[in-house]
Amino acid sequence: MERWIFLLVCLCTQQVFGNFIVKYRSGRMQKTKIDPRQLNAISISTEGNEIEYVEEDRVLHRHGYSNDPLYSQQWAMVNYLNDTFSRAKSEVSSGAQVTVAVVDTGMTNHSELNSIVVGGYDFISDTTNARDGGGRDSDATDPGDYGDYSVACSGNSSSSWHGTHIAGIIAARSNNGVGVAGAGTNIRILPLRVLGPCGGQTSDIADAVRWAAGGSVSGTPSNSYPAKVINLSLGGKGQCSRYMQEAVDYANSRGSVVVVSAGNDGSSIDSMDYTPANCRGVFRVGAVNTSVGESNYTNYGKIVDISAPGDIIYSTVNSGYNSPSGESYKSMSGTSMSAGFISAAAAMVFSENPNLYSDQVKDILARTSQSFLCQNANCSRGTVDAFEAVIEARSEIADASFRYDDPVVVGGFSSVSTTVQTTKGGGGACGTIEDRSRSQKNYFGSFLILCFAFILSTKLSMKRS
Repeated sequence: MERWIFLLVCLCTQQVFGNFIVKYRSGRMQKTKIDPRQLNAISISTEGNEIEYVEEDRVLHRHGYSNDPLYSQQWAMVNYLNDTFSRAKSEVSSGAQVTVAVVDTGMTNHSELNSIVVGGYDFISDTTNARDGGGRDSDATDPGDYGDYSVACSGNSSSSWHGTHIAGIIAARSNNGVGVAGAGTNIRILPLRVLGPCGGQTSDIADAVRWAAGGSVSGTPSNSYPAKVINLSLGGKGQCSRYMQEAVDYANSRGSVVVVSAGNDGSSIDSMDYTPANCRGVFRVGAVNTSVGESNYTNYGKIVDISAPGDIIYSTVNSGYNSPSGESYKSMSGTSMSAGFISAAAAMVFSENPNLYSDQVKDILARTSQSFLCQNANCSRGTVDAFEAVIEARSEIADASFRYDDPVVVGGFSSVSTTVQTTKGGGGACGTIEDRSRSQKNYFGSFLILCFAFILSTKLSMKRS
């Protein structure tokens, strides 16, 4: 029997090329490679119900792009809504310290940030994409995300230093006589590296979200600095991964606000699979320009919760073209930058009133936001007014029963999928395998999977949803 199983596994692995997440009912997660064409026919759950679900481990990318690196005017601090961020910082100058996790490309040394960085972890599991000589480790330093012959993808010719830029937007030191001023105060930055030259795998990003909120992740130490705000300036097309949704749900249960950039395609994401912005429970951010109008690149729609400055945002970076060198400053544009401003505002609301629950913080930010010029229907509920949010938070009574009106009620969008019924536990659906290939002709691969299922004595049934 074992010989036949080994033979079938070997035959199947000849066509392996897709990255997938296998989630077990025990809570353990395993990364694996499967030929996605085989997933059209059937999904397998063993008779013992060990496997909860299998899904594609999608690659997501950062949401910023470079602009004029010499443009140094911080319009979002001095010309946006009567200096709302500067006034908000003055209001919470003696508030509580709040940790913000920046789930991104990692961090580089910078005098505007070093004193507020705490902990950190590198969650990139792919050793090639990690580019630091190994997989996951405790060093969240950004070695550069430029593309070259050593990686399989065609990345940028130069490194973006995207994570350092986002961290500077959120909390670069103020009133120190040099550089820029961050949008927030009383903030500690927890850098979590998930993006390399080829972007980042959903499983790595989801693990970083869970760990950031104080959860346990296999193979990693405990997090000494659980984050009240988790910034995800990244995304890609596709359903909300079930593994990602579980991580977001966990973060919400721990009282964290998960801030996600809406994306830079200039499209409505109400009818487009775009993740993790389509996950339930995240706080989705669009961009406004220097005229406080809708940015021409920003994604929009009813599910976008709020907007913030995104155009020509000057912040901290590294001067290295490929690898890290000296500290520097640079302007970038995108909903990535907008998410940074919202993370700063959320942190200041928590700082002003640490007793508030995450749903209350999201509601305060959305409720106090201001109208702006919108070229498309449903840009967002408004653009952030950090000062008004902080003032509102001051008198807000903590309410554990309050629920924010999240426009995404089930997480993600429907897709062709296969569900499985087993002989145990009443025969209910036990998992989903997403079909991303659209191929209908891989009969041999399907046959092998059917044979393997038969050997494992699994009872299967098919359902299209």
